[in-house]
Amino acid sequence: MKLLKARAYFKNITEISPEFLKENGISGLILDIDNTLIGHNVPLPDEKTTNHLRELENAGIKLCVVSNNTYDRVKSFTEKIGVEFFVANALKPRRKGYIEASESMKLALSEIGAAGDQLFTDVLGANLAGCFSIYTKPLHTGGEGFFIALKRIFENPFLPKEELL
Repeated sequence: MKLLKARAYFKNITEISPEFLKENGISGLILDIDNTLIGHNVPLPDEKTTNHLRELENAGIKLCVVSNNTYDRVKSFTEKIGVEFFVANALKPRRKGYIEASESMKLALSEIGAAGDQLFTDVLGANLAGCFSIYTKPLHTGGEGFFIALKRIFENPFLPKEELL
């Protein structure tokens, strides 16, 4: 069960400060797309999120989107938000996508934080790969599809109480 425990919990991606990352030895941040950067069926992040990504980059944090989505979807998304590195068809929670991100950013896995909204893909994958795992609450949970909704039910016992996030 330790593999399902994130090293840090945040309400959303914009709460992850460059200072927090640097204090934890993190030079690169892996980002999930759906319900981490954008809500379900939302094409692009809001201005606050986009500005925060620029703030992280300006502070010297390398960014890489790692997603189980298709190549075309991930490439298009990262181009629109101005993130250089991405891995599509990552097969999270497998280590494959995290290793590719590490190679793209030219950072060791131990220097990378990985943020996402699902324990069984994002947190588990980050922990298996040796990254600093960061859980962010999902931006939107309605209309995600049967399997994601089912996973969320099984995740609940492993999540901290609401007031801790």
